[in-house]
Amino acid sequence: MNLDKIILRPLVLGAVFLSACTDYVQQIEDDYEHAAWNRKSDDCIPSAKPQKESREEYYEDDHGDDVRRFYTVIRDFEPSHSDFENFSEEAVSHINDIYNYRTATGAEMKYFGYDLNWYSAAAYHNTCGTEKTFDNFGVGAQIGTDGLPMQINPYLPQYLQYTSLTKTVLKYGECGQMSYMGQILRGYKNALDDVVGFKCPNGNTAWANPVIYTPGMVNPYLVFTQFSSSGAPDMYEGVLISKQNERCDNQNFAQWYADVPGVNKRINTTLDIPRDPTSYKYFVYDYNYNNGGFFPLDSINPLTGEWVMNKPCNPAIQENRSCSQYEPQTLSIFCPPYSYLYAKNQTDNKGQNTYALCTEWLNQGGPRAMNSNVSGHSAAWQAAVAYKTQKGSNLGFQHLRNYGFTMMNYISFKYKSSNQVPSHERIDVVSDGDMWIFVDGILVVDLGGTHLPAPGKVDVEVLARNNHGCHTGEPLATYTNCSGASDGTGWADNTWHHLHIFYANRQSDGSNIYIRSSLAELAALSYNDNTQEDQLGCESK
Repeated sequence: MNLDKIILRPLVLGAVFLSACTDYVQQIEDDYEHAAWNRKSDDCIPSAKPQKESREEYYEDDHGDDVRRFYTVIRDFEPSHSDFENFSEEAVSHINDIYNYRTATGAEMKYFGYDLNWYSAAAYHNTCGTEKTFDNFGVGAQIGTDGLPMQINPYLPQYLQYTSLTKTVLKYGECGQMSYMGQILRGYKNALDDVVGFKCPNGNTAWANPVIYTPGMVNPYLVFTQFSSSGAPDMYEGVLISKQNERCDNQNFAQWYADVPGVNKRINTTLDIPRDPTSYKYFVYDYNYNNGGFFPLDSINPLTGEWVMNKPCNPAIQENRSCSQYEPQTLSIFCPPYSYLYAKNQTDNKGQNTYALCTEWLNQGGPRAMNSNVSGHSAAWQAAVAYKTQKGSNLGFQHLRNYGFTMMNYISFKYKSSNQVPSHERIDVVSDGDMWIFVDGILVVDLGGTHLPAPGKVDVEVLARNNHGCHTGEPLATYTNCSGASDGTGWADNTWHHLHIFYANRQSDGSNIYIRSSLAELAALSYNDNTQEDQLGCESK
């Protein structure tokens, strides 16, 4: 790909591009190639890249057995959406401070997204599971140091309603020890060894808060609304996850995972999970506070951490054969829109003080301001530019990111009893945003809400033994994923099962996602045929 042909705003050319390096150009080209698979037509692959005969050929040739590829739909939102950037935890104690906040330059938050509608939604903000709402209202559920909920989650199948055996709440915070490069680290204070995610060395933390999430936001069954001519449900299009309860600022949840013109923009892509170099059995995808965070819509300079451009997109696989997303509209710093007590002491993971940058962001209108000073840009964008102009620093561009998005990932896997020894196949996750995992259309991991990084896991053998998804009335019980299955014997060998992961990134500061999988056999999909009856076993029995 020729970077000279990329159209960029002149402002960005002056403010962001200080230099270019060969390695970064190669990274951008790799990003573009990873998004390029064949759509069974001659014009789908950019001419700069060799065309593969099929998507399966692309998968095997370019990745072989060293990656687990999930097929992904990202929907990009503006942070002015009613369900995003609500600062729900801060609103519990400071809703009046936020609503009435006026900066030194005269910017009033009530005119930039924290208006009467936001103020009137206090009941929604107070239903997010956080330390404050749990202590004040008993809202949410704690997670124990063994990674299991401390309260029964009735929205999961009974055989998955584990509770913590440790009776001690898991805590996450800033580690007392820095990295060897002097970087500030965040991780778990007291997680047991079996819990995935970064752990602070020796449990030493400067501060740590309890991990609390919001269960029961979504219905425990998916609904499949599109079918092939033979009656097989489409696992990629028309998959409906729906709201169960009004909780944690999910007023317009129906828009999160649906294409809504004027509300969100859809990007088709993949989530490629590489093999863990330390263990051949596992594949690990790990983006967290310590390595820059998870921003799948941004291309970031790996040397400086600065935003460079929207992540390259392959137009051939998009719904209208063109790529469209919002510009980055948020800063990856903690900047609540009021006179926050500790604002002057806030630093990023490099130890850089972010108080002046936060102040400039609020002066430009704050986290929800989309057309700051009638510029056509967000307040975050304008703050990054102003900070560069005033201080000659790229700190703003180091934190300029696209935060507001949701993501659906799908793949199918084959169950074999022989793959459950000596240890069960499993998926372990950590997320600081909403995350729900469904297997065969039934909820198996429920990590709703905006929260500290929270762990979850899926044990395939436990699902198989309990005949998961194959009971009368369950969404896919009448399809061939349940062929040969029974309550007495569980899943039959060599049957294909369906995994959906839903994720939402709705609140600035952190953006953490960790996925570790030991699934041995996954199906390669054709982009235009997501029912894949021969591979996925979706036909009626």
